[in-house]
Amino acid sequence: MKNTHKLAAFFAAALAAFAGFVFSACTDNDVHATLLESSETLVVIQADATGGSMQDAMAKLKEAGQITYEGSESEYGFYITSVNGYTPDASKNEFWAVYTTLGEYEGVTYSSAEYTYNYKGTSCASASYGISGLPMVEGYLYILTISTM
Repeated sequence: MKNTHKLAAFFAAALAAFAGFVFSACTDNDVHATLLESSETLVVIQADATGGSMQDAMAKLKEAGQITYEGSESEYGFYITSVNGYTPDASKNEFWAVYTTLGEYEGVTYSSAEYTYNYKGTSCASASYGISGLPMVEGYLYILTISTM
C-alpha cells in the first residue's frame, strides 16, 4: 500500500512540474521582440510577434543581457526607475516616457498623439498605458526615452 501512495505522489509531482513548464512556456517566454537601439536614455523595441506586454519583452531582453533596468510594482503597474544605468534627474524634471506606434488594438486605445516622439522618421505617440499594460503587437515600435515636464 505504501508503494502505491509513493507512486501516486511521484506522478502527481511529475504532472505538476510538467504543467508548470507548459504554462510558463505560454507566458512571457513567447514574447518575440528585437532591440533596435539601446543607450543610457533611449531604448527602442520592435515586436516580432503578438503576445505579452512591453514589460515581458524588456524582461526577456534583460535576461539576454541586451538591456538593464530597475523598477518596482505599484498600484498602477510597473514603475521604471532606471534603464541601462541611467536614473532620471529629478532636479531637471526628467522621467522615463513611453511611446509607441500602437494606436488602437482590439478596441482599446493604447496611445495619444498629444505628445509624440520622432524615431528615424516614424512618429510615435505617448503611451496611454505603462509597460506592464502595453501589449506587444507584431510590427509595432515601443520606445522608452528620457523626457522632461
